[in-house]
Amino acid sequence: MELSRRNFLKSAGAVGAVGALGGILGGCAPTSSSAKDGDVGLAETSDTALTADTVHEGQWSFEIAPDPITDFAETISTEVVVVGSGISGLCCAVSAAESGCEVIVVSAGTMPISRGGSNQAIGTKYQKEMGVDYTPKDALEHVKIEQLAGYYCMDKMKWSRWLRHSGESMDWMIDHMTNKGLKVNLEPPYADPDGTLAAPPSVHNFWNDENPLGVFQGAPLCAAAYADILVNDLGQQIYYKNRGVQLVRDDDNTGRVSAVICQREDGSYAKYEASKAVVLATGDFSKDRDMMAKYAPYAYEKFKDVLTFGEENLNFDAGMDYSGLMPGDGQKMGLWIGAAWQRVYPNPCAINGGTAGPTHAVIDNFWGINLNLNGKRFQNENTNFAFGAMSKLNQPEATAFGIWDVAYARTQEEWETLGCSYGNVTPAKPLTPEELIASWEANVESGSYFKADTLEELLDQLEGIDKKEALASIERYNTYAAQGYDEEYQVNPGLLFPISTPPFYGTKSVGSTFLCVMGGLRTNENLQICEEDDTPIEGLYCVGTMIGDFFAGTYNFGLPGQNLGACCCTLPYLLGRDLGNL
Repeated sequence: MELSRRNFLKSAGAVGAVGALGGILGGCAPTSSSAKDGDVGLAETSDTALTADTVHEGQWSFEIAPDPITDFAETISTEVVVVGSGISGLCCAVSAAESGCEVIVVSAGTMPISRGGSNQAIGTKYQKEMGVDYTPKDALEHVKIEQLAGYYCMDKMKWSRWLRHSGESMDWMIDHMTNKGLKVNLEPPYADPDGTLAAPPSVHNFWNDENPLGVFQGAPLCAAAYADILVNDLGQQIYYKNRGVQLVRDDDNTGRVSAVICQREDGSYAKYEASKAVVLATGDFSKDRDMMAKYAPYAYEKFKDVLTFGEENLNFDAGMDYSGLMPGDGQKMGLWIGAAWQRVYPNPCAINGGTAGPTHAVIDNFWGINLNLNGKRFQNENTNFAFGAMSKLNQPEATAFGIWDVAYARTQEEWETLGCSYGNVTPAKPLTPEELIASWEANVESGSYFKADTLEELLDQLEGIDKKEALASIERYNTYAAQGYDEEYQVNPGLLFPISTPPFYGTKSVGSTFLCVMGGLRTNENLQICEEDDTPIEGLYCVGTMIGDFFAGTYNFGLPGQNLGACCCTLPYLLGRDLGNL
C-alpha cells in the first residue's frame, strides 16, 4: 500500500492511534515504586528551590504601578488621543479625523517615525493596474500556511478582519501617499520551487526619487506624509516630546479610560483628556530587560548581549536599530490599570538573517549548501531568512557557513537585489550573472566573502569549521546534485547545483538580527484592550506592533510586510473609522 498521509491516518485509526501512542510512551517512562503519587522520580527539594507553585510568586518590576500623578501644568481636552507618532498611530489618527473626530497625537519623540516599508495587501487597485489578479479567496492557502507556522494559536478574527478589508485600506493609503508625491510599487513575487512559501506580488511599498528603496525607506516617508495630512490638511495637532507615562481610568480603575498623562521635556506633566478614546501606539518593549525576560525568554537569552536595555539607551526617534527599540510604555500603562496580557506565549519576535550567500530574493536564506561549525548540513536550505535565522540560532555558537562556486551565478538569468520591483518600475534592477560575480568580488575585498581556487584553501579561511567533515558534506552534496535527489534533506532537485567549478566562495555568519518584539496587551478584533476575562476596557485601544495575539511563533515573513500591512494600515484605518461612529 502506498504510504500517504491519508493512508497512514486511516491505519492509525484502525489500530487505535491514541492507545498505541499511550503504550509506546508508557513503555518508555521510568517508574519508581517508592515515589508518591504526583511526585514520580522527584528528589526532595530545598526551601529555596523553585517549584510549579512558587515560580510565579511575586511581581516583576514593570508590573508595579507608580503612584498616581496629580499635579498637571496643563490639561487639554479632545475626543481622541493617540499616544505615539509611528505609522500605525498616525494612520489611525488620520482615519479618525476624516471620520469627524477631533484628534490629538502625543509622542515621546520629536518627529514621525517608522521602520521598513513593506506593506502586505490583497486585492488592491494597484495590483489590478499591474495585471495581478489576487483576491482574499486566492490568498486562502498562503494565509493558512502562515497561521500553521504560528501553530494556529493567533487571533484568527483579527486576521479575518484584515483580509476582508486589506484591499480597501491599501487603496485608501495609496490615495493619500500619492497625493503627497510618493510613488507605489509592488515588490517581486516570492518564488519557492516547492510551492510552500510561494506568493504572488502582494507587497506594496512607497518611494520617491530621493529615497528609492521603499523596502527600507518607505515607512518613514509614509509616517511623515500622514503627519502632514493630519496637521496641515485636517487641522489636528501633534505634541512632540510628550511621553505617555500613566493612564487615567475612572472609578478606581474599574471604569472607562478618560485620559493619558504625559511628561514633557521640562519634567512637567500634562493631562490629555479623551471623550471617545485613548489609542496606544507606543511600539514594542524590547528596551525593557525584565519584560523581555518574562514575555520573550528565548529571544532574551539569544540576544541579551546585543540588546541595549535601560532609559539611558532610549531613542524615541530610532530608525532601523537592531539593539532594541522601545521600552514598553504603552504595555506598562495598560497593565497598571487592569489590562490583561495577550494569550500567545512567548511573545513572537521579528528575527532574520539566515545563512549568508547569494540569494534568489532579498528575504531568502542562501539556497546552496549550509554548514555548521561541525562541517555538517543542518536543514533543507530552501527557506527564507527568518526561518533560516531560527534554525541557525540553534546551531553551535549560532554559526553557519555558505559555500558555492563561480558557476552558481549562471544558474539563473537574473538576480533580485534590494529595491527591485514587479514590472521594474523602480530604479533598482536585477543583476546579471556577470554583475553578481562582480558583487561577490567586492564582498571579498570588503572581507564579508571568502574566495579560493580550491575547496581546501577556502575552508582554511572559514575560521572554526571542521574541514574534514565539511569536505565530506560537500562531496555528498555534489553526489545529490548529480543524481537529482538529496538523500538528507530532500532539497528540490532544481536547486541542487554541484560545487565544482573554481573559484570557490564562502561566507561565515554568526548570530541573527533582532528587529522587534510583537504584541503585548490582550486585544479583541476591534482593537479594544481587554481585562483578564476579556471584558473590553471602555475608551482604550491599541494599534501597530502593540496589538496582542496577532502573531505567534516568530514573525517569519511568510506573508512579507504583514505587520505594516495589517497592524499598521488595515486595522488602524478601521479603528479610526469606528471611532467616528461612537
